[in-house]
Amino acid sequence: MFSMNLKDMLQPVKPKSEPKPAALHHGFKLPIHYLDATDVHVLSSQVSEDLELSGSDLSGNMYYHILTPQHQFAKNMQVEWSKHYTTNVPFLRDTQQVLKSMPAYLENSKSDKISCDKVLQIWKDTKNDANFLEKYSYVEWDYFKYLNESPLFLQTVSVINMSSPILSFIIPVIFFIFPFVLLKIQGVPITFTTYLSVLKDVAKHHFIGNVLNNLQSISWDKLMYLLFTTGLYLLQIYQNYNLCVRYYKNINRMNTQLSEMHEYVDHSIQNMRLFISLNSELPTYREFCNTIQDKCAILTELKQELSSIKPFRAGFSKISEIGYMLKCYYRLHSNADYDDVFRYSIGFEGFISNLTGVSNRIVLGDVSFATFDSENRCEFKQQYYPAYVDEKYVCNDCNIKDNILITGPNASGKTTILKTTALNIIFTQQFGVGFYKSCVLKPYTHIHSYLNIPDTSGRDSLFQAESRRCKEIIDVIDAPENNNSRHFCIYDELYSGTNPTEAVKSARAFLLYLTAKNNVDFMLTTHYVALCKKLRGSPRIVNYKMDVDIASDERIKYTYKMRKGISKIKGGILILEEMQYPAEIIDMIRKFN
Repeated sequence: MFSMNLKDMLQPVKPKSEPKPAALHHGFKLPIHYLDATDVHVLSSQVSEDLELSGSDLSGNMYYHILTPQHQFAKNMQVEWSKHYTTNVPFLRDTQQVLKSMPAYLENSKSDKISCDKVLQIWKDTKNDANFLEKYSYVEWDYFKYLNESPLFLQTVSVINMSSPILSFIIPVIFFIFPFVLLKIQGVPITFTTYLSVLKDVAKHHFIGNVLNNLQSISWDKLMYLLFTTGLYLLQIYQNYNLCVRYYKNINRMNTQLSEMHEYVDHSIQNMRLFISLNSELPTYREFCNTIQDKCAILTELKQELSSIKPFRAGFSKISEIGYMLKCYYRLHSNADYDDVFRYSIGFEGFISNLTGVSNRIVLGDVSFATFDSENRCEFKQQYYPAYVDEKYVCNDCNIKDNILITGPNASGKTTILKTTALNIIFTQQFGVGFYKSCVLKPYTHIHSYLNIPDTSGRDSLFQAESRRCKEIIDVIDAPENNNSRHFCIYDELYSGTNPTEAVKSARAFLLYLTAKNNVDFMLTTHYVALCKKLRGSPRIVNYKMDVDIASDERIKYTYKMRKGISKIKGGILILEEMQYPAEIIDMIRKFN
């Protein structure tokens, strides 16, 4: 017992994990989330990683090439698209209509661009500033916090704060004159001259009066005391002056941010109303538009509250507005409805920017609309890899009427074909468009990938890790609840972690098992020509190769085009030559039988 307790005591204490803060666009849901749960499917993290649909580097993310985010809100929303796709064809067709309406939306929307940096700074200052209440002299006691929404109370406090330097300067004068006023009130017959004479006589018996009347004979200790007292008084005035200046700057900043918030809210309201007017009749977008309408109503309340705040200009009229401004600013800090609608508006702005990016791709001809079919079809014409959209790219047709095996030398584009097809399926089942000239698709319920198998998975060998991934895919396909599901799988170099003989046998058996299932389509790349030959003639399997040209010096010129057949090109030696391996090694490889 003791040894176990001692062992536990010696274990490093793990720090308690802090709860992850909610995303700034928390509360906004993409239209896909308003569908029935049976029509919405999770895009697995494995597929997302394999296809580069997730990751901290958003510019290297495949969504970047279709969404082309133009500001931070759009980049934040980019992450949300990588979580789900749908098999709801009416929704996908409605989404196509939304994209077709985007040019009209852009033509009629507010032309002024929002400044994400300014909006984010407002959020930071009102929500994340630990000294918010102290900075603006709000009441910090919970019981009296209701006073922070009283313009009159806040106005009084602000006037006191701004007049503090003057008050600290004139208070001694007030104390000097107050006894004279009090005597007059009591009816004592005394003139101000007489009052001053009496005051001087009294002062002679006071330490400071003695010092002032005998400056030439004053001792050093008394002089130092006088200077110290005077210094404290001046320091107090200086500190009050700094507090007043700091408060003035904070009020100026608050006024500017409230004006900017008013502009942003007005911008959001108009854009939300425009989106509703264009898309509220689409059946699968009605609930989404209803939510926008509800949020728009709250934004309208906020706009009305901010509408009376004018740009900052020093003057008495502006001083009279400070109490109301402080009230509005506090409500931005504390009002839960405003917090919710502010987050929602940020998500909406990001969503609209994402749709604008897709719409621009459509206008430029970079992506095209898909056609959805009730038959088990998956056919792409002139599809290409999204990452090459702004470069020179090669198009390929792909018809998965039969399952496809692809052979070809290294670097010929085999894996890129797999990724291209899977990405276009995902984009089509999210946006209704993809990187192709045309597409006919019956949506898939499940998308599986076998691309980046780790060299080790816990204690697994590479072959064990590969086998485990394949078994996971089989388990999903064979699950009773998935009897009516439709699967698309991509495999890159199946079972490459074992010897070629067993790899071919294992891969053949695995692929024939999948081929027997009519609800499963797959594409596979391999260097094992023997596997392709053994499966040649099998039902629902067709062989393709990556076409290459061989130059007179036996060097390979890649075309990146996919043709029917089995590749006989062995490009490994050429790659070693290009990497400038020693000639002795190259010669031994060529002579080896």
